[in-house]
Amino acid sequence: MSKENIFVLVADNNPLDIDTIKSALSSHSNVNYKIQTSYTGPETLEKVADNKFDLVLMKQDLPGMNGIEMFQKISDRKLNMPVIMIVPEGEENAGVKAMNKGAYDFLTSDEIMTLSLPRAIHRAVHRKKLEKDIEKSIVKLEKMATKDGLTGLYNQSHFLEVLNNEYKKAQRHLQALSCIMIDIDYFKSVNDTHGHQFGDYVLARSADILKQIARDTDIVARYGGEEFFIILPNTDRKGAYILAERIRVAFSKKVFKKDKASQDVTVSLGISSMSDHNMISDDVMIANADNALYSAKWRGRNNVCTYEETVIEEKIRSGEDPEKVKVFHNRFQNINESIKVNCIESAHDILLEIDGEWEHINEHSVRVSQYAEQLARKLSISEDEANTIKRAALLHDIGMVGISSDILNKKGKLTANEYSVIKRHSSIGMKIMEETKMFEKELPLILYHHEKFDGSGYPHKLKGDTIPYGARILALADAYDAMISDSKQKVARTHKEAVKELKVHAGKQFDPRMVNSFINILNGK
Repeated sequence: MSKENIFVLVADNNPLDIDTIKSALSSHSNVNYKIQTSYTGPETLEKVADNKFDLVLMKQDLPGMNGIEMFQKISDRKLNMPVIMIVPEGEENAGVKAMNKGAYDFLTSDEIMTLSLPRAIHRAVHRKKLEKDIEKSIVKLEKMATKDGLTGLYNQSHFLEVLNNEYKKAQRHLQALSCIMIDIDYFKSVNDTHGHQFGDYVLARSADILKQIARDTDIVARYGGEEFFIILPNTDRKGAYILAERIRVAFSKKVFKKDKASQDVTVSLGISSMSDHNMISDDVMIANADNALYSAKWRGRNNVCTYEETVIEEKIRSGEDPEKVKVFHNRFQNINESIKVNCIESAHDILLEIDGEWEHINEHSVRVSQYAEQLARKLSISEDEANTIKRAALLHDIGMVGISSDILNKKGKLTANEYSVIKRHSSIGMKIMEETKMFEKELPLILYHHEKFDGSGYPHKLKGDTIPYGARILALADAYDAMISDSKQKVARTHKEAVKELKVHAGKQFDPRMVNSFINILNGK
Protein backbone atom coordinates (compact mmCIF):
# COMPACT_ATOMS: atom_id res chain seq x y z
CA MET A 1 0.00 0.00 0.00
CA SER A 2 1.54 3.34 -1.07
CA LYS A 3 2.14 6.05 1.49
CA GLU A 4 0.14 9.26 1.55
CA ASN A 5 2.21 12.27 0.46
CA ILE A 6 1.78 15.48 2.48
CA PHE A 7 3.64 18.56 1.28
CA VAL A 8 4.66 20.83 4.16
CA LEU A 9 6.38 24.22 4.12
CA VAL A 10 8.25 24.80 7.41
CA ALA A 11 8.76 28.56 7.92
CA ASP A 12 11.38 28.86 10.68
CA ASN A 13 14.71 30.71 10.91
CA ASN A 14 16.18 28.30 13.47
CA PRO A 15 17.92 25.32 11.78
CA LEU A 16 17.75 23.26 15.00
CA ASP A 17 13.97 23.64 15.17
CA ILE A 18 13.70 22.65 11.51
CA ASP A 19 15.78 19.51 12.14
CA THR A 20 13.59 18.67 15.15
CA ILE A 21 10.45 18.94 13.02
CA LYS A 22 11.91 16.81 10.23
CA SER A 23 13.02 14.18 12.75
CA ALA A 24 9.60 14.12 14.45
CA LEU A 25 7.80 13.63 11.14
CA SER A 26 10.18 11.10 9.59
CA SER A 27 9.23 8.44 12.15
CA HIS A 28 5.67 8.03 10.78
CA SER A 29 5.70 5.10 8.38
CA ASN A 30 2.16 5.59 7.02
CA VAL A 31 2.78 9.16 5.75
CA ASN A 32 5.50 10.47 3.47
CA TYR A 33 6.11 14.09 4.52
CA LYS A 34 7.63 16.19 1.71
CA ILE A 35 9.22 19.11 3.55
CA GLN A 36 10.54 22.38 2.18
CA THR A 37 11.82 25.27 4.28
CA SER A 38 11.85 29.05 4.31
CA TYR A 39 13.71 31.32 6.72
CA THR A 40 12.12 34.77 6.34
CA GLY A 41 8.65 36.22 6.00
CA PRO A 42 9.10 37.43 2.39
CA GLU A 43 10.61 34.08 1.32
CA THR A 44 7.63 32.27 2.88
CA LEU A 45 5.14 34.43 0.97
CA GLU A 46 7.05 33.83 -2.25
CA LYS A 47 6.92 30.04 -1.81
CA VAL A 48 3.28 29.79 -0.74
CA ALA A 49 2.28 31.83 -3.80
CA ASP A 50 2.66 28.66 -5.90
CA ASN A 51 -0.07 27.07 -3.76
CA LYS A 52 1.57 23.65 -3.98
CA PHE A 53 1.69 22.87 -0.25
CA ASP A 54 -0.89 20.96 1.77
CA LEU A 55 0.07 22.92 4.89
CA VAL A 56 2.32 25.67 6.28
CA LEU A 57 3.99 25.14 9.65
CA MET A 58 4.90 28.73 10.57
CA LYS A 59 6.94 30.18 13.42
CA GLN A 60 5.28 33.15 15.13
CA ASP A 61 8.17 35.55 14.52
CA LEU A 62 10.24 35.45 11.36
CA PRO A 63 12.80 37.97 10.05
CA GLY A 64 11.13 40.58 7.88
CA MET A 65 7.54 39.97 9.00
CA ASN A 66 5.48 39.10 12.07
CA GLY A 67 3.77 35.69 11.86
CA ILE A 68 0.29 37.14 12.35
CA GLU A 69 0.90 39.77 9.66
CA MET A 70 2.22 37.13 7.29
CA PHE A 71 -0.80 34.89 7.88
CA GLN A 72 -3.04 37.88 7.15
CA LYS A 73 -1.29 38.38 3.80
CA ILE A 74 -1.79 34.70 2.95
CA SER A 75 -5.52 35.10 3.69
CA ASP A 76 -5.76 38.39 1.73
CA ARG A 77 -4.27 36.68 -1.33
CA LYS A 78 -6.93 33.95 -1.03
CA LEU A 79 -4.29 31.22 -1.13
CA ASN A 80 -6.65 29.09 0.93
CA MET A 81 -3.82 27.18 2.59
CA PRO A 82 -3.95 25.61 6.09
CA VAL A 83 -1.56 27.25 8.55
CA ILE A 84 -0.40 25.91 11.92
CA MET A 85 1.33 28.56 14.03
CA ILE A 86 4.31 27.68 16.29
CA VAL A 87 4.48 29.91 19.37
CA PRO A 88 6.98 30.03 22.26
CA GLU A 89 6.07 28.14 25.43
CA GLY A 90 3.96 30.40 27.67
CA GLU A 91 2.71 32.56 24.77
CA GLU A 92 -0.33 30.47 23.89
CA ASN A 93 -2.42 33.66 23.61
CA ALA A 94 -0.58 34.42 20.39
CA GLY A 95 -1.68 31.04 19.05
CA VAL A 96 -5.29 31.73 20.01
CA LYS A 97 -5.06 35.10 18.27
CA ALA A 98 -3.75 33.36 15.13
CA MET A 99 -6.68 30.91 15.17
CA ASN A 100 -9.09 33.83 15.55
CA LYS A 101 -7.55 35.20 12.35
CA GLY A 102 -8.16 31.87 10.59
CA ALA A 103 -5.20 29.63 11.40
CA TYR A 104 -6.17 25.94 11.63
CA ASP A 105 -4.25 25.26 14.85
CA PHE A 106 -1.26 26.27 16.96
CA LEU A 107 1.52 24.38 18.77
CA THR A 108 4.05 25.48 21.33
CA SER A 109 7.74 25.05 20.62
CA ASP A 110 7.86 22.13 23.09
CA GLU A 111 4.91 20.32 21.41
CA ILE A 112 6.68 20.03 18.06
CA MET A 113 8.88 17.36 19.65
CA THR A 114 5.87 15.21 20.58
CA LEU A 115 3.04 13.32 18.87
CA SER A 116 1.07 16.56 18.98
CA LEU A 117 2.83 17.67 15.78
CA PRO A 118 1.75 14.85 13.41
CA ARG A 119 -1.71 14.83 14.99
CA ALA A 120 -2.14 18.57 14.38
CA ILE A 121 -0.96 18.17 10.78
CA HIS A 122 -3.31 15.22 10.23
CA ARG A 123 -6.27 17.19 11.63
CA ALA A 124 -5.47 20.23 9.48
CA VAL A 125 -5.04 18.24 6.26
CA HIS A 126 -8.19 16.22 6.95
CA ARG A 127 -10.16 19.39 7.71
CA LYS A 128 -8.94 20.96 4.47
CA LYS A 129 -10.05 17.88 2.51
CA LEU A 130 -13.49 18.04 4.12
CA GLU A 131 -13.76 21.73 3.23
CA LYS A 132 -12.89 20.96 -0.41
CA ASP A 133 -15.46 18.14 -0.49
CA ILE A 134 -18.09 20.49 0.93
CA GLU A 135 -17.22 23.13 -1.69
CA LYS A 136 -17.57 20.55 -4.47
CA SER A 137 -20.90 19.41 -3.04
CA ILE A 138 -22.16 22.98 -2.90
CA VAL A 139 -21.17 23.54 -6.53
CA LYS A 140 -22.88 20.27 -7.48
CA LEU A 141 -26.03 21.19 -5.56
CA GLU A 142 -26.10 24.64 -7.17
CA LYS A 143 -25.83 22.99 -10.57
CA MET A 144 -28.56 20.49 -9.70
CA ALA A 145 -30.78 23.35 -8.60
CA THR A 146 -30.72 24.82 -12.11
CA LYS A 147 -30.19 21.79 -14.36
CA ASP A 148 -32.43 18.93 -15.43
CA GLY A 149 -30.82 15.64 -14.45
CA LEU A 150 -31.72 13.70 -17.61
CA THR A 151 -30.97 16.21 -20.37
CA GLY A 152 -28.45 18.57 -18.76
CA LEU A 153 -30.60 21.51 -19.87
CA TYR A 154 -31.85 24.21 -17.53
CA ASN A 155 -34.88 23.06 -15.56
CA GLN A 156 -38.29 24.72 -15.48
CA SER A 157 -37.60 26.68 -12.30
CA HIS A 158 -34.44 28.26 -13.69
CA PHE A 159 -36.11 28.85 -17.05
CA LEU A 160 -38.90 30.85 -15.39
CA GLU A 161 -36.35 32.95 -13.52
CA VAL A 162 -34.30 33.67 -16.66
CA LEU A 163 -37.40 34.45 -18.73
CA ASN A 164 -38.59 36.92 -16.09
CA ASN A 165 -35.20 38.71 -16.21
CA GLU A 166 -35.04 38.69 -20.01
CA TYR A 167 -38.60 40.00 -20.27
CA LYS A 168 -37.83 42.91 -17.93
CA LYS A 169 -34.65 43.69 -19.84
CA ALA A 170 -36.43 43.62 -23.22
CA GLN A 171 -39.22 45.79 -21.86
CA ARG A 172 -36.83 48.28 -20.30
CA HIS A 173 -34.59 48.65 -23.36
CA LEU A 174 -37.34 48.18 -25.97
CA GLN A 175 -35.57 45.10 -27.33
CA ALA A 176 -36.97 42.14 -29.23
CA LEU A 177 -37.57 38.87 -27.35
CA SER A 178 -39.15 35.61 -28.48
CA CYS A 179 -39.79 32.12 -27.11
CA ILE A 180 -40.18 28.73 -28.76
CA MET A 181 -42.07 25.94 -27.02
CA ILE A 182 -41.28 22.47 -28.40
CA ASP A 183 -43.21 19.25 -27.85
CA ILE A 184 -42.24 15.78 -29.11
CA ASP A 185 -45.14 14.38 -31.15
CA TYR A 186 -46.74 11.11 -30.01
CA PHE A 187 -44.13 10.68 -27.30
CA LYS A 188 -46.40 8.37 -25.32
CA SER A 189 -46.33 5.86 -28.17
CA VAL A 190 -42.51 5.95 -28.09
CA ASN A 191 -42.60 4.85 -24.45
CA ASP A 192 -45.37 2.31 -25.08
CA THR A 193 -43.54 0.75 -28.03
CA HIS A 194 -39.94 0.75 -26.84
CA GLY A 195 -40.12 1.35 -23.08
CA HIS A 196 -39.31 4.30 -20.84
CA GLN A 197 -35.55 3.75 -21.03
CA PHE A 198 -35.64 4.37 -24.78
CA GLY A 199 -37.99 7.30 -24.15
CA ASP A 200 -35.39 8.83 -21.83
CA TYR A 201 -32.78 8.28 -24.53
CA VAL A 202 -34.96 10.18 -27.04
CA LEU A 203 -35.34 13.06 -24.57
CA ALA A 204 -31.59 13.27 -23.94
CA ARG A 205 -30.73 13.18 -27.66
CA SER A 206 -33.49 15.72 -28.40
CA ALA A 207 -31.82 18.06 -25.92
CA ASP A 208 -28.54 17.59 -27.83
CA ILE A 209 -30.24 18.56 -31.11
CA LEU A 210 -31.69 21.71 -29.54
CA LYS A 211 -28.32 22.71 -28.04
CA GLN A 212 -26.58 22.21 -31.40
CA ILE A 213 -29.07 24.36 -33.31
CA ALA A 214 -29.61 27.09 -30.71
CA ARG A 215 -27.23 30.04 -30.68
CA ASP A 216 -24.82 30.79 -27.86
CA THR A 217 -27.07 33.61 -26.64
CA ASP A 218 -30.21 31.41 -26.54
CA ILE A 219 -31.34 29.71 -23.34
CA VAL A 220 -32.55 26.11 -23.80
CA ALA A 221 -34.58 24.46 -21.02
CA ARG A 222 -36.59 21.34 -20.38
CA TYR A 223 -40.03 22.58 -19.40
CA GLY A 224 -41.39 19.23 -18.28
CA GLY A 225 -42.09 15.76 -19.69
CA GLU A 226 -41.42 15.90 -23.43
CA GLU A 227 -41.69 19.71 -23.61
CA PHE A 228 -38.79 22.10 -24.11
CA PHE A 229 -38.49 25.89 -24.19
CA ILE A 230 -35.97 28.19 -25.86
CA ILE A 231 -35.61 31.85 -24.88
CA LEU A 232 -34.29 33.98 -27.76
CA PRO A 233 -33.00 37.41 -26.60
CA ASN A 234 -32.86 40.18 -29.23
CA THR A 235 -34.86 38.02 -31.65
CA ASP A 236 -38.11 39.02 -33.33
CA ARG A 237 -40.91 36.72 -34.44
CA LYS A 238 -39.44 36.21 -37.90
CA GLY A 239 -36.06 35.19 -36.51
CA ALA A 240 -37.69 32.81 -34.07
CA TYR A 241 -39.70 31.23 -36.88
CA ILE A 242 -36.53 30.60 -38.92
CA LEU A 243 -34.86 28.88 -35.94
CA ALA A 244 -38.02 26.88 -35.14
CA GLU A 245 -38.25 25.64 -38.72
CA ARG A 246 -34.60 24.55 -38.59
CA ILE A 247 -35.39 22.55 -35.45
CA ARG A 248 -38.48 20.97 -37.03
CA VAL A 249 -36.54 19.88 -40.11
CA ALA A 250 -33.65 18.51 -38.02
CA PHE A 251 -36.02 16.27 -36.07
CA SER A 252 -37.89 15.14 -39.19
CA LYS A 253 -34.60 13.89 -40.65
CA LYS A 254 -33.41 12.21 -37.44
CA VAL A 255 -33.87 8.52 -36.63
CA PHE A 256 -33.31 7.71 -32.96
CA LYS A 257 -31.52 4.37 -32.55
CA LYS A 258 -30.45 2.57 -29.38
CA ASP A 259 -29.58 -1.11 -29.24
CA LYS A 260 -32.21 -2.72 -31.50
CA ALA A 261 -34.84 -0.04 -30.99
CA SER A 262 -35.36 2.54 -33.72
CA GLN A 263 -37.91 5.37 -33.95
CA ASP A 264 -38.66 8.35 -36.18
CA VAL A 265 -39.68 11.38 -34.13
CA THR A 266 -41.19 14.73 -35.11
CA VAL A 267 -41.83 17.87 -33.06
CA SER A 268 -44.44 20.61 -32.96
CA LEU A 269 -43.37 24.15 -32.10
CA GLY A 270 -45.18 27.24 -30.84
CA ILE A 271 -43.73 30.77 -30.95
CA SER A 272 -44.50 33.83 -28.83
CA SER A 273 -42.92 37.26 -29.16
CA MET A 274 -42.78 40.66 -27.47
CA SER A 275 -44.68 41.99 -30.50
CA ASP A 276 -47.73 39.77 -29.81
CA HIS A 277 -50.79 42.05 -29.52
CA ASN A 278 -51.62 40.95 -25.94
CA MET A 279 -48.09 40.90 -24.50
CA ILE A 280 -48.12 42.32 -20.96
CA SER A 281 -45.96 39.88 -18.95
CA ASP A 282 -43.60 36.92 -19.11
CA ASP A 283 -46.51 34.68 -18.03
CA VAL A 284 -48.42 35.78 -21.13
CA MET A 285 -45.36 34.97 -23.22
CA ILE A 286 -45.46 31.38 -21.95
CA ALA A 287 -49.24 31.14 -22.43
CA ASN A 288 -48.97 32.47 -25.99
CA ALA A 289 -46.27 29.94 -26.88
CA ASP A 290 -48.42 27.18 -25.38
CA ASN A 291 -51.46 28.29 -27.42
CA ALA A 292 -49.34 28.42 -30.56
CA LEU A 293 -48.03 24.92 -29.83
CA TYR A 294 -51.60 23.67 -29.46
CA SER A 295 -52.43 25.12 -32.88
CA ALA A 296 -49.34 23.47 -34.39
CA LYS A 297 -50.66 20.13 -33.15
CA TRP A 298 -54.19 20.97 -34.34
CA ARG A 299 -52.74 21.39 -37.81
CA GLY A 300 -51.53 17.79 -37.74
CA ARG A 301 -48.23 18.02 -35.79
CA ASN A 302 -44.69 18.31 -37.25
CA ASN A 303 -45.54 21.98 -37.61
CA VAL A 304 -44.46 25.47 -36.54
CA CYS A 305 -47.04 28.06 -35.49
CA THR A 306 -46.80 31.61 -34.09
CA TYR A 307 -49.24 33.04 -31.58
CA GLU A 308 -50.46 35.67 -34.04
CA GLU A 309 -51.45 32.86 -36.42
CA THR A 310 -53.59 31.32 -33.67
CA VAL A 311 -55.65 34.53 -33.48
CA ILE A 312 -56.65 34.05 -37.11
CA GLU A 313 -57.25 30.32 -36.66
CA GLU A 314 -59.38 30.98 -33.57
CA LYS A 315 -61.72 33.03 -35.73
CA ILE A 316 -61.95 30.09 -38.13
CA ARG A 317 -62.60 27.63 -35.30
CA SER A 318 -65.24 29.88 -33.75
CA GLY A 319 -67.69 28.57 -36.36
CA GLU A 320 -67.15 24.97 -35.24
CA ASP A 321 -69.22 23.01 -32.71
CA PRO A 322 -66.67 21.12 -30.58
CA GLU A 323 -69.36 19.53 -28.39
CA LYS A 324 -70.83 17.68 -31.37
CA VAL A 325 -67.34 16.54 -32.35
CA LYS A 326 -66.79 15.23 -28.80
CA VAL A 327 -70.10 13.34 -28.76
CA PHE A 328 -69.34 11.78 -32.15
CA HIS A 329 -65.81 10.82 -31.07
CA ASN A 330 -67.02 9.10 -27.89
CA ARG A 331 -69.79 7.17 -29.65
CA PHE A 332 -67.52 6.19 -32.53
CA GLN A 333 -64.86 5.09 -30.05
CA ASN A 334 -67.39 2.81 -28.37
CA ILE A 335 -68.33 1.33 -31.73
CA ASN A 336 -64.64 0.84 -32.52
CA GLU A 337 -64.13 -1.01 -29.21
CA SER A 338 -67.12 -3.25 -29.98
CA ILE A 339 -65.73 -4.02 -33.42
CA LYS A 340 -62.40 -5.03 -31.89
CA VAL A 341 -64.10 -7.31 -29.35
CA ASN A 342 -66.17 -8.95 -32.12
CA CYS A 343 -63.05 -9.32 -34.26
CA ILE A 344 -61.19 -11.14 -31.47
CA GLU A 345 -64.15 -13.43 -30.78
CA SER A 346 -64.43 -14.20 -34.50
CA ALA A 347 -60.70 -14.95 -34.64
CA HIS A 348 -61.06 -17.51 -31.84
CA ASP A 349 -64.08 -19.09 -33.58
CA ILE A 350 -62.15 -19.36 -36.86
CA LEU A 351 -59.22 -21.00 -35.09
CA LEU A 352 -61.54 -23.60 -33.56
CA GLU A 353 -62.93 -24.38 -37.02
CA ILE A 354 -59.41 -24.77 -38.42
CA ASP A 355 -58.24 -27.00 -35.56
CA GLY A 356 -60.55 -28.50 -32.94
CA GLU A 357 -57.58 -28.81 -30.58
CA TRP A 358 -57.39 -25.02 -30.39
CA GLU A 359 -59.89 -24.71 -27.55
CA HIS A 360 -57.26 -25.03 -24.80
CA ILE A 361 -55.22 -22.20 -26.39
CA ASN A 362 -58.31 -19.98 -26.49
CA GLU A 363 -59.04 -20.77 -22.83
CA HIS A 364 -55.42 -20.02 -21.92
CA SER A 365 -55.65 -16.66 -23.71
CA VAL A 366 -58.82 -15.73 -21.83
CA ARG A 367 -57.21 -16.51 -18.46
CA VAL A 368 -54.03 -14.61 -19.38
CA SER A 369 -56.19 -11.66 -20.40
CA GLN A 370 -57.90 -11.65 -17.00
CA TYR A 371 -54.59 -11.81 -15.10
CA ALA A 372 -53.01 -9.12 -17.29
CA GLU A 373 -55.96 -6.76 -16.93
CA GLN A 374 -55.92 -7.13 -13.13
CA LEU A 375 -52.17 -6.39 -12.97
CA ALA A 376 -52.52 -3.42 -15.33
CA ARG A 377 -55.15 -1.85 -13.09
CA LYS A 378 -53.13 -2.67 -9.97
CA LEU A 379 -50.25 -0.70 -11.50
CA SER A 380 -52.60 2.29 -12.06
CA ILE A 381 -52.38 2.16 -15.84
CA SER A 382 -54.91 4.25 -17.78
CA GLU A 383 -58.18 2.71 -18.93
CA ASP A 384 -57.11 2.87 -22.57
CA GLU A 385 -53.80 1.13 -21.88
CA ALA A 386 -55.44 -1.53 -19.72
CA ASN A 387 -57.88 -2.34 -22.54
CA THR A 388 -55.00 -2.53 -25.00
CA ILE A 389 -53.19 -5.04 -22.75
CA LYS A 390 -56.41 -7.04 -22.31
CA ARG A 391 -56.90 -7.30 -26.08
CA ALA A 392 -53.23 -8.13 -26.70
CA ALA A 393 -53.49 -10.96 -24.16
CA LEU A 394 -56.49 -12.43 -26.01
CA LEU A 395 -54.43 -12.37 -29.21
CA HIS A 396 -50.93 -13.14 -27.90
CA ASP A 397 -50.89 -16.80 -29.07
CA ILE A 398 -52.73 -16.20 -32.35
CA GLY A 399 -49.48 -16.97 -34.22
CA MET A 400 -49.64 -20.60 -33.04
CA VAL A 401 -51.95 -21.16 -36.00
CA GLY A 402 -48.84 -20.98 -38.18
CA ILE A 403 -47.06 -23.75 -36.24
CA SER A 404 -47.29 -27.38 -37.32
CA SER A 405 -49.92 -29.42 -35.45
CA ASP A 406 -47.36 -32.20 -35.06
CA ILE A 407 -45.26 -29.87 -32.90
CA LEU A 408 -48.18 -28.33 -30.99
CA ASN A 409 -49.67 -31.76 -30.18
CA LYS A 410 -46.41 -33.55 -29.44
CA LYS A 411 -46.31 -35.33 -26.09
CA GLY A 412 -43.15 -34.93 -24.06
CA LYS A 413 -40.22 -32.55 -24.33
CA LEU A 414 -39.67 -30.61 -27.58
CA THR A 415 -36.35 -30.81 -29.43
CA ALA A 416 -34.23 -27.68 -29.83
CA ASN A 417 -35.35 -27.41 -33.47
CA GLU A 418 -39.02 -27.81 -32.56
CA TYR A 419 -38.70 -25.17 -29.84
CA SER A 420 -37.10 -22.75 -32.33
CA VAL A 421 -40.18 -23.22 -34.54
CA ILE A 422 -42.51 -22.56 -31.58
CA LYS A 423 -40.60 -19.31 -30.90
CA ARG A 424 -41.74 -18.03 -34.31
CA HIS A 425 -45.35 -17.75 -33.10
CA SER A 426 -45.01 -14.19 -31.71
CA SER A 427 -43.68 -12.86 -35.04
CA ILE A 428 -46.34 -14.78 -36.99
CA GLY A 429 -49.08 -13.44 -34.70
CA MET A 430 -47.89 -9.87 -35.10
CA LYS A 431 -47.90 -10.21 -38.92
CA ILE A 432 -51.39 -11.74 -38.94
CA MET A 433 -52.91 -8.98 -36.81
CA GLU A 434 -50.97 -6.26 -38.65
CA GLU A 435 -52.98 -7.12 -41.76
CA THR A 436 -56.26 -6.16 -40.05
CA LYS A 437 -55.08 -2.52 -39.53
CA MET A 438 -57.14 -2.54 -36.30
CA PHE A 439 -54.70 -3.47 -33.54
CA GLU A 440 -51.80 -1.06 -33.95
CA LYS A 441 -51.30 -0.54 -30.20
CA GLU A 442 -51.52 -4.27 -29.47
CA LEU A 443 -48.89 -5.31 -32.05
CA PRO A 444 -45.74 -4.58 -29.94
CA LEU A 445 -47.23 -6.53 -27.01
CA ILE A 446 -48.02 -9.53 -29.20
CA LEU A 447 -44.52 -9.45 -30.70
CA TYR A 448 -42.54 -8.94 -27.49
CA HIS A 449 -44.44 -10.90 -24.81
CA HIS A 450 -41.62 -13.49 -24.69
CA GLU A 451 -38.82 -10.97 -24.22
CA LYS A 452 -37.03 -11.36 -20.87
CA PHE A 453 -35.99 -8.58 -18.51
CA ASP A 454 -32.33 -9.69 -18.61
CA GLY A 455 -32.24 -9.60 -22.43
CA SER A 456 -32.25 -13.37 -23.03
CA GLY A 457 -35.76 -13.61 -24.50
CA TYR A 458 -37.05 -13.57 -28.08
CA PRO A 459 -37.54 -12.47 -30.83
CA HIS A 460 -35.17 -9.46 -30.50
CA LYS A 461 -33.50 -9.95 -27.09
CA LEU A 462 -34.84 -6.66 -25.76
CA LYS A 463 -33.71 -5.83 -22.23
CA GLY A 464 -35.20 -4.04 -19.21
CA ASP A 465 -37.24 -0.95 -19.94
CA THR A 466 -36.71 -1.29 -23.70
CA ILE A 467 -39.39 -4.01 -23.54
CA PRO A 468 -42.83 -2.36 -23.90
CA TYR A 469 -44.50 -1.96 -20.51
CA GLY A 470 -47.59 -3.90 -21.55
CA ALA A 471 -45.46 -6.77 -22.90
CA ARG A 472 -43.80 -7.09 -19.48
CA ILE A 473 -47.24 -7.36 -17.84
CA LEU A 474 -48.32 -9.91 -20.44
CA ALA A 475 -45.15 -11.97 -19.88
CA LEU A 476 -45.97 -12.42 -16.19
CA ALA A 477 -49.60 -13.36 -16.78
CA ASP A 478 -48.70 -15.77 -19.61
CA ALA A 479 -45.93 -17.50 -17.65
CA TYR A 480 -48.04 -17.99 -14.52
CA ASP A 481 -51.01 -19.50 -16.37
CA ALA A 482 -48.69 -21.74 -18.40
CA MET A 483 -47.11 -23.05 -15.18
CA ILE A 484 -50.39 -23.91 -13.43
CA SER A 485 -51.97 -25.50 -16.53
CA ASP A 486 -51.50 -29.05 -17.86
CA SER A 487 -50.13 -29.42 -21.39
CA LYS A 488 -48.98 -32.23 -23.63
CA GLN A 489 -45.39 -31.36 -22.76
CA LYS A 490 -45.61 -31.06 -18.94
CA VAL A 491 -47.66 -31.52 -15.79
CA ALA A 492 -49.14 -28.43 -14.09
CA ARG A 493 -47.42 -26.95 -11.06
CA THR A 494 -49.21 -25.87 -7.92
CA HIS A 495 -49.97 -22.21 -7.24
CA LYS A 496 -47.29 -22.17 -4.54
CA GLU A 497 -44.66 -23.64 -6.87
CA ALA A 498 -45.57 -21.16 -9.63
CA VAL A 499 -45.31 -18.18 -7.26
CA LYS A 500 -41.90 -19.41 -6.13
CA GLU A 501 -40.77 -19.51 -9.78
CA LEU A 502 -41.98 -15.96 -10.34
CA LYS A 503 -39.88 -14.79 -7.38
CA VAL A 504 -36.81 -16.73 -8.54
CA HIS A 505 -36.99 -15.17 -12.00
CA ALA A 506 -37.73 -11.60 -10.88
CA GLY A 507 -35.11 -9.43 -12.53
CA LYS A 508 -34.20 -12.23 -14.93
CA GLN A 509 -37.30 -13.20 -16.90
CA PHE A 510 -39.68 -10.69 -15.33
CA ASP A 511 -39.70 -7.01 -14.42
CA PRO A 512 -38.90 -7.16 -10.65
CA ARG A 513 -41.05 -4.07 -10.03
CA MET A 514 -44.13 -5.96 -11.23
CA VAL A 515 -43.63 -9.37 -9.62
CA ASN A 516 -44.71 -8.48 -6.07
CA SER A 517 -47.81 -6.66 -7.32
CA PHE A 518 -48.79 -9.68 -9.41
CA ILE A 519 -48.24 -12.11 -6.53
CA ASN A 520 -50.40 -9.92 -4.28
CA ILE A 521 -53.19 -10.14 -6.88
CA LEU A 522 -52.85 -13.93 -7.05
CA ASN A 523 -53.00 -14.12 -3.25
CA GLY A 524 -56.09 -11.89 -3.12
CA LYS A 525 -54.38 -8.89 -1.56
